[in-house]
Amino acid sequence: MELTEISYIEDTIVANATPLIPSAVSIVRISGKNALNIGKKIFRKDNLEPRKVYYGKFYSHTGEVIDEGLLIFFKAPNSFTGEDVIELHTHGSVPVIKKIIEEAIFYGARFAKPGEFTKRAFLNGKIDLTQAEAIAQLIEAKTERASKIAINMLEGKLSKQINSLRNILLELMALIEAELNFPEDVESVDNNLIREKLQQVIDSIDRLISTYKKGQILTNGIKLAIVGRPNVGKSSLFNALVGYERAIVSEYQGTTRDFIEETISIKGIPVKLLDTAGLRHTEDKVEKIGIEKAKEKLNEADIIIFVFDASEGWTKEDEDIYEEIKQKNPIIVGNKIDLLLDKNQRNNIFKNIIYVSSKTKQGISSLEDKIFETLNIKESSDEEIYINLRHYKALEKSKEILENSLKNLEMLKDQKEILMLDIQEAEKYLEEIVGQITTEDVLENIFSNFCIGK
Repeated sequence: MELTEISYIEDTIVANATPLIPSAVSIVRISGKNALNIGKKIFRKDNLEPRKVYYGKFYSHTGEVIDEGLLIFFKAPNSFTGEDVIELHTHGSVPVIKKIIEEAIFYGARFAKPGEFTKRAFLNGKIDLTQAEAIAQLIEAKTERASKIAINMLEGKLSKQINSLRNILLELMALIEAELNFPEDVESVDNNLIREKLQQVIDSIDRLISTYKKGQILTNGIKLAIVGRPNVGKSSLFNALVGYERAIVSEYQGTTRDFIEETISIKGIPVKLLDTAGLRHTEDKVEKIGIEKAKEKLNEADIIIFVFDASEGWTKEDEDIYEEIKQKNPIIVGNKIDLLLDKNQRNNIFKNIIYVSSKTKQGISSLEDKIFETLNIKESSDEEIYINLRHYKALEKSKEILENSLKNLEMLKDQKEILMLDIQEAEKYLEEIVGQITTEDVLENIFSNFCIGK
């Protein structure tokens, strides 16, 4: 691994690896060259063998018993960080956790920075940069599908694809370099071969770039606002999607005067659901504020569900509201179909109306299907991977260089030195993705977003 502009002090760090809240069990992790010595002083036991669980008491430097629990020693390089690691499993008492951390610091450790354990794992070659990012992504995953995507990254599936593209470019550079260094002994590299290889890499980069927006949806989710005139059942529909009575439902108009938020999962997509005040003309000052907030949320929403009362049909007030929001291509929902005596009463002025009953849950599944369809995301697969913004920027730069080389290939036919430099620069951007070449600033930006103790 080639790292540039990185200064790294091989000291010993300590932090709680579990949240600092009352719980049944907590873990304090120590990593570094002095971890074993510190562990022995706190646990007061010599001859600790790697990967064995020891039960005993934890002591302060003054000889007081802090707690009793378990100790596990992981010897370098066979640990998460690649260094000597001690894990102390204690009762989940906040004062106990703090005291053990204080003792480790007393014996020479320092409190770890956010993500520093994972950073050390990267610097010691245990994982590459995409896998390090995957750990943070896994911790923050809001749905099972998002966690599966993170696992795919952690298993190195993105790294494998990036390194495969790097190898194509490295092999191409080797052929060109051989031609430049030994022109009398090596045949000239055929331009058709160069064109084929460059196009192959560009096409693969395009496929990876195309995953970016969908990946953002799958990991960060979307905002979905429910709008409509008062008393069409917006809050009832909100509750039906959430699965319990989250919003107040009333027969009186203007009950919802502020927006209500709840995060749900629809086919593995995190969805922040917004129930907004009914849109209408009113002289009520408080309701007016709620309506203005509802309009603000409309601008923030990725998807809008526009609800009308199917039992009453499409009204002039519905039409006026629809005209205001139609540019956002809302999903139109006819609610209260349980009140329809005759199915022929259904208003069919729009082709793709989803008819539902928030009361009986009829049509809710179809509405969820429509929301998922609107996102234009395929059903999940075991192999799916999605790039993040850092990957996206590096891939875009690499692609731009390769496309320029492909465009000027005929002109560069007799200037292979320039061609090779261009390919080399494109390959460097791919190296940045997996962390073969990086800077301290890049690492600081990535790992500062991790939680303490990871």
